[in-house]
Amino acid sequence: MVLPKEIMMPNDNPPYALHRAKVLKVYQLTEKEKLFLFRFEDAELAEKWTFRPGQFVQLTIPGVGEVPISICSSPMRRGFFELCIRKAGRVTTVIHRLKPGDTVLVRGPPYGNGFPVDEWEGMDLLLIAAGLGTAPLRSVFLYAMDNRWKYGNITFINTARYGKDLLFYKELEAMKDLAEAENVKIIQSVTRDPDWPGRKGRPQNFIPEANTNPKKTAVAICGPPRMYKAVFESLINYGYRPENIYVTLERKMKCGIGKCGHCNVGTSTSWKYICKDGPVFGYFDIISTPGLLD
Repeated sequence: MVLPKEIMMPNDNPPYALHRAKVLKVYQLTEKEKLFLFRFEDAELAEKWTFRPGQFVQLTIPGVGEVPISICSSPMRRGFFELCIRKAGRVTTVIHRLKPGDTVLVRGPPYGNGFPVDEWEGMDLLLIAAGLGTAPLRSVFLYAMDNRWKYGNITFINTARYGKDLLFYKELEAMKDLAEAENVKIIQSVTRDPDWPGRKGRPQNFIPEANTNPKKTAVAICGPPRMYKAVFESLINYGYRPENIYVTLERKMKCGIGKCGHCNVGTSTSWKYICKDGPVFGYFDIISTPGLLD
């Protein structure tokens, strides 16, 4: 897929600028998800472009549409970025047809606030993911591993309904031995697969096994909304501090810059745009803003 140059927009308008990116590799992760490795065609941009774990880009297919996708690679690995994309609609169906050498457009700078990874330095990290929620937390995890000296103990709880849907399962399993030597614990589990030979249970079931100190741990969570209440209750029951609990919410986003109103939630006194004010929110924002977890 080759894009004509005339569709490029001026770079003097960063929020709307379109940058051409080439597909370098495509990996089939599950039946529904693929991992795409991209590099900007502008060499200077490719080397200087960076992001914070938890931020997202608008991936554009001219004549088809665009979708917001969280970056799932580490910002420490300059020159390329990775997106984990689920085939779920018209635009993502076209994206899933892309092959190495094809080009796409990436709109604007990275969007959203991302996780406050700088503020977490010196703390333990507990990452709790379910389903597609593993993708943005992979960025946090890889960043922490690339900066291992900045953080204390780390636990990554990765879950899905069925074993075949566990995102990055092989990658995380391959890292286990090295990770344990670095005081990093990886727990992978399924919730509905009777034939799965590994661990079974919901994310909150494994919180007691984390190698983290609840009083000095930053918690990052991503998954379907129905999981959050039980995970919050378990975390607080085990002594994790609410002010250190963060969630990334990715549904409902569309334009990425708070213009279309598609992702605005709350009331007149606590109005939020998920794309602009988030997608990362703290625990107190979550519980005080109606609609954030709907």
